[in-house]
Amino acid sequence: MMETHLRKGLAELELGDDAAPSLLRFGELLLEKNKVMNLTAIKEPAQVAALHFLASAALLGCADLRGKSLVDVGTGAGFPGMVLKLMVPELRL
Repeated sequence: MMETHLRKGLAELELGDDAAPSLLRFGELLLEKNKVMNLTAIKEPAQVAALHFLASAALLGCADLRGKSLVDVGTGAGFPGMVLKLMVPELRL
């Protein structure tokens, strides 16, 4: 379910889905760790895809981050920084 929502959303945002496997693994780890540590109130895989991954990835429509540096302070569970790094490996985060 997370994969379907993620790939559909990335296509709607006109972003490639090369990072989808890494994002899906991140989602699995996030949901697993969230069982013992409150990283996020979002617990449904489809909502993780929409509200964490796609919301973060949407920032890529605002700026080309390839080769840029970004400081993501106080992100807790890693949003949006981790998603941006997975989507744009050239980003110095």
